[in-house]
Amino acid sequence: MNYLLIVLFGLIIGSFLNVCIYRIPRDGSIMSPSRSYCPHCNHQLSVLDNIPVFSYIFLRGKCRYCKVSISPRYMIVELLTAGIFAFILYKGMNLHQSQFNVAMYILKACIFSAFLIVISFIDIEYEEIPDKVIYPGLIIGLLLIGYMSIMNKDIKLIAFSILGAVAGAIVIILIAILGKALFRKEAMGGGDITLMAMIGMYVGLWPSIPLTIILASILGSVVGIILIAFRKKNSDGHIPFGPFLSTGALITMLYGNELWSFYKHLMRL
Repeated sequence: MNYLLIVLFGLIIGSFLNVCIYRIPRDGSIMSPSRSYCPHCNHQLSVLDNIPVFSYIFLRGKCRYCKVSISPRYMIVELLTAGIFAFILYKGMNLHQSQFNVAMYILKACIFSAFLIVISFIDIEYEEIPDKVIYPGLIIGLLLIGYMSIMNKDIKLIAFSILGAVAGAIVIILIAILGKALFRKEAMGGGDITLMAMIGMYVGLWPSIPLTIILASILGSVVGIILIAFRKKNSDGHIPFGPFLSTGALITMLYGNELWSFYKHLMRL
């Protein structure tokens, strides 16, 4: 029952994230109009047209009114959000911690992943990471972790999160400076810096920051090689790094401790 509820909740949140992904880059309000509308004919959608996943399948990916095809991204985001939320619940339920800490872990992880989904899909389409997504993510993360720190009477929780945010930003700045010196072009954008600061706020300092960057670099390299091989990009082409940082952060949040233990065992540290 818990998984069914979290999946349904994830589908609903995913529908809202689609609104954010569409409206934020266009400087639109995510609150007004309150009802979704077709991006082609601007017709307001009825409740039946706006049921996550099922409406897309029932309408065969087309607007009921103008019959123009709607991007499959809407259904992908809804399913992705529901799937990640279910995974977070599974991970949280297996933590050997107090009920309060388990509940806060699930809440923090779901909020964090929602921000990462919005950022990733905007960066893929527009090659930019809006500050109006990053700053609320930073503030909410700070408040959540501050509350957890107070309730657990553990100042280290908030301290490591703040240090993680600062360290994350500094590491990306250093990579950007080094990359520009070596390749004579921009290696990282300003959005990557603020995104890594937000990631550091949620995942903490060590070993989360290096793990996130290593995983993002590996994923980015693999995808870049595949795109070049299929001639979707040339060797000088730009690939948004935000989705890879987001994926690396998500993996680190869920399996960072296991990955770090495996690495230490491998290196016999």
